[in-house]
Amino acid sequence: MRIHMKRSLKIVSLLASAVMVLASCEGPMGPVGDNGPQGDKGDPGTTLACAECHNSTNPATAFSAQWSASMHATGGNAAYANRTGCVQCHTSQGFLEYIAEGSTAAISVPDNPMQITCYTCHKIHQTYTAGDWALTKPGAQTLDVKYAGADVVWDKGTSNQCVFCHQSRPVSPAPVANGDDFAIASSRIGPHHGPNANLILGKTPFEIPGAAVPTTNPHSTAKGCVTCHMSVPYGYQAGGHNMALKYDSHGTETRLLTGCTQCHEIGTSPYTAFNNKITELQEDVEEKLADLESQLIAAGIYNAATGLAKTGTFKANAVLAYLNYNTIKEDRSLGLHNPGYIKVLLDNSISAMTTLGYSVPGK
Repeated sequence: MRIHMKRSLKIVSLLASAVMVLASCEGPMGPVGDNGPQGDKGDPGTTLACAECHNSTNPATAFSAQWSASMHATGGNAAYANRTGCVQCHTSQGFLEYIAEGSTAAISVPDNPMQITCYTCHKIHQTYTAGDWALTKPGAQTLDVKYAGADVVWDKGTSNQCVFCHQSRPVSPAPVANGDDFAIASSRIGPHHGPNANLILGKTPFEIPGAAVPTTNPHSTAKGCVTCHMSVPYGYQAGGHNMALKYDSHGTETRLLTGCTQCHEIGTSPYTAFNNKITELQEDVEEKLADLESQLIAAGIYNAATGLAKTGTFKANAVLAYLNYNTIKEDRSLGLHNPGYIKVLLDNSISAMTTLGYSVPGK
């Protein structure tokens, strides 16, 4: 046993000596060579990628703050419309699921419905680059409701994203002008909230014969909704990603007119003449809406207490008049989206109701 251990130690010693001999045979270190070619750039870390948007010069903070104060963020839509048939527009999850599936047939109802958020409209945190600002549903939109039997296409740049939801919902079956009496089976018959695109294009399916409707609209701009609603903002209260067109200025409700200046000469602050022109238009439309409402109440087709239609069978033109009333009321621009067209829709509806025997009280 001892003999074997001595032999092993001797072998190890010999090997160590050999290494030292070999090392001692090396010459002095030569000069340092040139640097080799640079390797490929590595994938940036998450922190560096975040800085592309999250920095002191990027407007992401302002966009987020504007949105947080908007009706889209605070309106409670996700709470009351979190059900089948509504979630694709009223919840963020439903909208994104619709885009992924291309249909509402199998959209699930989320347990924790979210209001419309940055992620609803933009591809946030997918590439961690400026590409994250890309829209989730770009491209022209074919509206759900046809006009005169033909498809209606909205193609106005980034506002295409808005129009997926801000358009009339179909009424099927629909009344026909001067046609047979029509049965209203649901009190919620109508184009629903925000039927803006159809009015802006001047193509709603509820027109009643009478004065000719205008075929052009000066407010149907190439960029659509964003021209006015996302114009230069007033802090976080209006414009930009807030999208409102009114704000509070020292206790006074004030119109945001930055979008108007792209087409109109509005003078200098306080823009009295231009503001008066808008007020005059909206008061005219409000008066026409009030006149038509009184006729619809008299006809028993409209319930002013609920703001909904009454079920029952009515003359076709009376139902069309109600649908025009509902469209313009839900548009909420009081004529601004398409002044000439909206006033003609109201005038023809009032005339049709008068013909049916429902005159405007006091006129």
